[in-house]
Amino acid sequence: MNQTNQQGQKSGLKCPQCGNFIETSVTELLHAQGLRCSHCNLLLTINRHESRQAMEILQKVEDASKNLEKASTFKR
Repeated sequence: MNQTNQQGQKSGLKCPQCGNFIETSVTELLHAQGLRCSHCNLLLTINRHESRQAMEILQKVEDASKNLEKASTFKR
């Protein structure tokens, strides 16, 4: 699933090792063990204990996105 923001840009982050763009999504951040840079093969892992507050916020974002998607496909 490719997510884009309101400006049409893909979600992700810059690789701290090579600077390549690592595409990801909220869902992947919440559920994946890590992210791998396709250019230099660096594996980024998420410390879920240290990132607990951020993970809780991302979960709320994902839930809101799913609710919005459901509401936008509602048919009378």
